[in-house]
Amino acid sequence: TGTGSVAMSNAYLIYIDFMNYLGHCNFELVPKLLFDLFPPLKYLMYTPSNYSLFVPFYDYLYGTMDKTSDDLYERTLHGREEAPDVVHLTHLTTPGSLLHLRLGFASLASAPLRSSSSAAASALAMVERPLAALASVFGRTAFRCEANRMGNLSTETWVVPRYTSQYTSKKDAHAVSRVVERAVADAEASGAAVLTLGLLNQGYELNRNGELYVIRKPEIKTKIVDGTSLAVAAVLHMVPRGARDVLLLGKECKVVAVLAQALCERNIQVRVVDADLHEALRQQISPELRGRLALSCSYSSKVHELGCRCGWSAMD
Repeated sequence: TGTGSVAMSNAYLIYIDFMNYLGHCNFELVPKLLFDLFPPLKYLMYTPSNYSLFVPFYDYLYGTMDKTSDDLYERTLHGREEAPDVVHLTHLTTPGSLLHLRLGFASLASAPLRSSSSAAASALAMVERPLAALASVFGRTAFRCEANRMGNLSTETWVVPRYTSQYTSKKDAHAVSRVVERAVADAEASGAAVLTLGLLNQGYELNRNGELYVIRKPEIKTKIVDGTSLAVAAVLHMVPRGARDVLLLGKECKVVAVLAQALCERNIQVRVVDADLHEALRQQISPELRGRLALSCSYSSKVHELGCRCGWSAMD
């Protein structure tokens, strides 16, 4: 007829899309208790362990459902929990970022975070606010967002239910630190061999790039990785070949120190404008390389490397 239903379009995005996403998720999210309290719910939604033919509600009404599926569902839930090999610990950035996770909407996750129209953004804001409040009240530990297997390697992504604004706020710093520390303890309890700290979870002010957890618990079995080597390798890859000197700018941090060490090892003259940064780097790099670290009074270097939270740029 050349017409469309607005209600059906919204129902697809809000319900059918979410059900498909939840059903193809590779770990169980919905507790069995919900199905026990409200049996018809089993036939209105499906999960990775709930082997229904996608919401066969009429089977429930007319008594034609397969009763053995309930036993299969319970046996599946009691399957052996495998210990992950690697756990990556990330965090939320904004309240809206929660809907872009694997637990959110596939149609949203496939688009950039801020590409929605004003009307859609207003509608999402109504959902984001209560979710943000719930995350602040009940989010006392990280939750598992994604699990993958590549051959014999099992990896999981955990999300700390805290936002960027809370990481940078002095008022919330202690609470955020406790949540991250509990996530580290949970990762060790799960049997994870490696825990990688993503985004602001590796901040020096928060946990000294993960070193604080090793100091507090020297016998910790899980190896903690902060991603410094990967960040430095990415920056070194972008330094033009044949560069003889590099100007370092920004704040002192572990990444800057390791980067300065790597540049000096490549026989590249490292120039620093800030006297405090220069002194801090001199204390951290090898004594035999300190001759390649110089305090500069100009910005004449062709390559500029900007420190933590600044990015980097190449100058002509």
